Amino acid sequence: MATDPDVAAIQERLGYAFRDDALLLSALTHTSYTNEVKPSVDHNERLEFLGDSVLAATVAAALFAEHPGAREGELTRMKAALVSEPALAEQARRLGLGDALRLGRGAATEDRAADTPSVLCAVFEAVVGAIFLDGGFDAAREFVLARIGPEVARIRNDVPDGDPKSVLQVACLKRARATPRYFVIQRDGPPHDPRFTVRVVLPDGTAFTGSGRSKKEAEQVAAAAAVEAMGL
Repeated sequence: MATDPDVAAIQERLGYAFRDDALLLSALTHTSYTNEVKPSVDHNERLEFLGDSVLAATVAAALFAEHPGAREGELTRMKAALVSEPALAEQARRLGLGDALRLGRGAATEDRAADTPSVLCAVFEAVVGAIFLDGGFDAAREFVLARIGPEVARIRNDVPDGDPKSVLQVACLKRARATPRYFVIQRDGPPHDPRFTVRVVLPDGTAFTGSGRSKKEAEQVAAAAAVEAMGL
């Protein structure tokens, strides 16, 4: 089981000093850790949910301002690429968040969770959520733009034309003469504010996940993750 991380060193890498260190520790706590300590401690799933929303709003506003001529579909495609699981996992790696995670023994050794994209993506989102609670939206926005802001200007040239689902379908048909399959694997939240998690499975069995406020949005996010991983 992981020991407590060096909070001061992590805050220096983040470029943000927490008033409440407990929020940062919660953001760095995987659910596997909470099963092995007494008394129980908070894990990062709720902070992940909050950070996801803060990220989406911040990146959407930045794209809207940076690309005034972009259509809704283009903006959606660019946002999906910037907040995709692989992209956020890479941000977490750059900050060394995997090494700072508090993990249970099995997750740390057998599952190698500290370098799993979904876990790294989640901890980055949780850190954003923790900063939001600690310092407000402006602090969280400043942190997000410091990490992702440089990519906002150039992302329009880095993503393919067309929405991610269309791009992925064409690529799969060309490569394997088969189409990707989408599955709703989770639905959370109240009826008025649901959240969907979708898995897209490619013809070769490779799978990617995405989340959104609707099934359609979640499918686009999952497809965007696949498109990015395929280098399209």
